[in-house]
Amino acid sequence: MKGLSYATGVALAVVLGAAPLMASAKVSPEEAAKLGIEGTELTPHGAIRAGNADGSIPAWEGGIKTPPAGYEVGGWYLDPFADDQVLFTITAQNYQQYADKLSPGQIAMLKKYPDSYKLNVYPSRRSASYPTEVYENSIWNATNTDWCDPPLGKDREQRCVRREVYRPGTWFPIPKDGAEAMWNHTFYWFGKYYTVTHYGFNAFTDGSYAEFSTTERWIIPSSMNLDEVPKGDVFTRLGGAAWCFSQETLSPPRNAGSIFGGCNYFETTDFDAYLYVPGQRRVRKAPEIGFYDSPSSNSDGLRTADSKHMGAMTGDEEWYVWTAERKEMFVPYNNYRMAQPGLTMDDIVRPGHVNSDLIRYELHRVWAIEGKLKPGYRHLSPHRVTYVDEDSWAGVAADMYDARGNLWRVSEGYLLNYYDVPVVHHFADDHSDLINGRHASNAGWPNLGGNPANLINYREMPDPAIQTPAGLRKYGMR
Repeated sequence: MKGLSYATGVALAVVLGAAPLMASAKVSPEEAAKLGIEGTELTPHGAIRAGNADGSIPAWEGGIKTPPAGYEVGGWYLDPFADDQVLFTITAQNYQQYADKLSPGQIAMLKKYPDSYKLNVYPSRRSASYPTEVYENSIWNATNTDWCDPPLGKDREQRCVRREVYRPGTWFPIPKDGAEAMWNHTFYWFGKYYTVTHYGFNAFTDGSYAEFSTTERWIIPSSMNLDEVPKGDVFTRLGGAAWCFSQETLSPPRNAGSIFGGCNYFETTDFDAYLYVPGQRRVRKAPEIGFYDSPSSNSDGLRTADSKHMGAMTGDEEWYVWTAERKEMFVPYNNYRMAQPGLTMDDIVRPGHVNSDLIRYELHRVWAIEGKLKPGYRHLSPHRVTYVDEDSWAGVAADMYDARGNLWRVSEGYLLNYYDVPVVHHFADDHSDLINGRHASNAGWPNLGGNPANLINYREMPDPAIQTPAGLRKYGMR
């Protein structure tokens, strides 16, 4: 694969293969010196600070440092770039001239929906920003964070990190192989905790849809300092919880009251989950939740558990061989327009995909992290690619191929900077099935509730009990 040309003229390796077994993930102090908050070749997260050769990608200058004028904490997220105009639109008629900066999934969607799917391209804004502590920790991690040695089992060589060699930030800011890049993405820093009410849909081929709503409660110990992590075995065993996630179904009425909670850990990425079933009035262990290609809750089979955030490491073992390539790509970014009040589900859903006029695309550098299934394992998608923003490690898109090697599902993640934290995270997503013509948004659109209180709340930690069997029983009985 060809390397990229950068404004600095610095030649960087852009293709990362599979590393030899138990190669150290740590880099030398000399290599780590490339990282810095200001004036260095790489940003603290390992992104290339400079813009590209023609200036269509600008240099990173710290991202959004203060909220836009008029923003009030707890209110609607104002668009800092509301005055930007569309530079050009990529359609089924002209995509060939931009094909080198499009994913196979985007090209397939343009061909399948030539009259409705398009990419409105805006000026690129490298808006990603984080608390200073996250930057400093990421730089420290470069020379300290490493895999568990000895590994905890076969195909777990790159599935365990000791808490004492990690600080909350980017784990491997200068990744040496695809597994390190995928770990960075799976556990990217997206806040210490939050609560959000989502309004999702499962759409049919004609554009009609079935709606649902859920409340998600996240507690993310890997984003916290040790003294901030909740007490109790569920948060401290197996080397400590990495992130804990609970989802409560609010509607439709037939599913309302179902609620699950669980965590994955520094020593295992298997999601240890429990489910409260209203009809049974009991809590049961739910190993299928969060496990590889198990159907995701409320998705009508249109999304797998491991396509959360455009793709993530799940389960106890590594089923894939990962490689990674840094490239330029048009991706959804700074999607504040879709976060405004007044939007309805009819504004969003189109046959096969989300309304393209709501999406802002920009040219950014991404890590294209490719996974190919190892012999001896089975998965609905033996070949997949997750596209990850280099400035945040958040997923912006994903392509999944079926067992016959055909492109099957195409996903998009609509990012914005929650500048009250600050952090880059998804506002919504969409997962399109190229074969059956259906699509689903499993997480997002909190503004459809018409109340800014439904938006993501980073200010208060959810009750830690919600991640435990006893707590699920208490919440489920309400």
